[in-house]
Amino acid sequence: MKYKQIIVIALLIGLMPFNTLVGIVTSYEDNPDFNKNYLISDDEMIDYTSMSIEEVRDFTEDKGGVLDTYVDPTTRLSAYYVIWQAAQVNQINPKFILALLQKEQSLVTENDPSDNQLNWATGYSCYGGVCLDKYKGFSQQVNAAARRFRNYFDDLNVKGMHKANYNCTFTKWCVGLPKTSQDLQDITPQTKATAALYTYNPYQGNTVMDGYRIGANYNFWKIWNNWFEVTTFRPNGTLLKASNSDKVYLIKNNEKRPFASFSALITRYDPKDIIIVSPEELDEFVLGNEIKFSQYSILADPDQNIYLLVDDKLRHIVSTEVFRTLGYNPEEVIDITYADLNSFDSGLDLTLESVYPTGALIQDATTNGIYYVKNGIKYPIVSIEILNENYPDQTVMKGHTEELAKYPKGAPVKFKDNTLIKDKDEDKVYVVSEGKKYHIKDGDSFTSRGYNWDYIVETSTEALSIHPTSLTLDAISNGSSSELELIEEDLQ
Repeated sequence: MKYKQIIVIALLIGLMPFNTLVGIVTSYEDNPDFNKNYLISDDEMIDYTSMSIEEVRDFTEDKGGVLDTYVDPTTRLSAYYVIWQAAQVNQINPKFILALLQKEQSLVTENDPSDNQLNWATGYSCYGGVCLDKYKGFSQQVNAAARRFRNYFDDLNVKGMHKANYNCTFTKWCVGLPKTSQDLQDITPQTKATAALYTYNPYQGNTVMDGYRIGANYNFWKIWNNWFEVTTFRPNGTLLKASNSDKVYLIKNNEKRPFASFSALITRYDPKDIIIVSPEELDEFVLGNEIKFSQYSILADPDQNIYLLVDDKLRHIVSTEVFRTLGYNPEEVIDITYADLNSFDSGLDLTLESVYPTGALIQDATTNGIYYVKNGIKYPIVSIEILNENYPDQTVMKGHTEELAKYPKGAPVKFKDNTLIKDKDEDKVYVVSEGKKYHIKDGDSFTSRGYNWDYIVETSTEALSIHPTSLTLDAISNGSSSELELIEEDLQ
């Protein structure tokens, strides 16, 4: 009951005008695993086939709330059917709808809810204590919320629709763009799903304002991870190889992307990071596009436009003069098809003004600080461990303070994907993926995932702190191993 009261208070606070909330904001729980910028992944939000209608029914029964037996008196439809049907029609994960119902009104576990809880099940259309009667009723609430999240997601898929150069909702919650929530927290959504959730409820949660505890998106995150944590989750950037095959795959958004050649692999990743897993685990991932070309390949499309491939983006080389200036040889050019061309995102054009398009390490001769300079921006390297792990074979050039001063300063360089890191003074071990650190729960989780204790990098608190904390990784039931005998001929 206490939990339900927190949820209801959070909902009411979430509906109050922003200018009515003043005062100091504090948190009411210490949860280092919570990442306010990454609530759930896009794939998790739109996986509408994640549960069958029978599985939705069984889930509501297991949780013991009213939804197990509830029938909407207006539509005469069972709650579990309403949830499943709304998920299919709007292509929204039924798990997402279940978590939303629990976050808003505790209906999945509440066995004696009020009429108001059922009539305003998802909090849809309610603001400032006033709700629109046209959306009253369980079925109306579920369908309207699912439809609204689908609309949010469709908008987020169109770059520039609500703000130039960004993927945003109509309230300007954008992927990669900072915005202040109504409980005064600075949020930079890292997924479209996260931006959609903040659009629906613009409060971070786990906050106290003027004595009110606000649950909001923090509660959604807790519910989601308590109920739907996938033990076989592998962070993006993980390298996997089945024990009965020589093919190596990159895991990205629940897809496995095969490397076509050894050079395509080693120009991007360190083979020591490859984890051997059971064929059954690898089969759980959807097959994605093949990674055909090496990093920094020179590619020519059928119209003879020339590109440099950098971090899986094509950078158009605008002229033959630029091509020569960059020191490339016509014999290096690889012809590609339109299908190949369309499989890449576009990067910045390469012109005569482009500065270090493939990146360079430059040390300030005065301060001895080292920067990674790329595309005319200098990114500070805050620890020797980041330098050694990310650029083990790259030469550091001496640079004048005056030269470095010309370049704007970017965010600090983070550890590359798959790096195992820990604070020198702490026991927690993390693995890095896309700039975030994932806490590995315990020793069993570490070994079950195929990580190697010898590869843990001890670093400074500062270096650790620039990596936002994401999910906690639990043990995987399928056995994994980091031992690998890999030779070029095998992959060829």
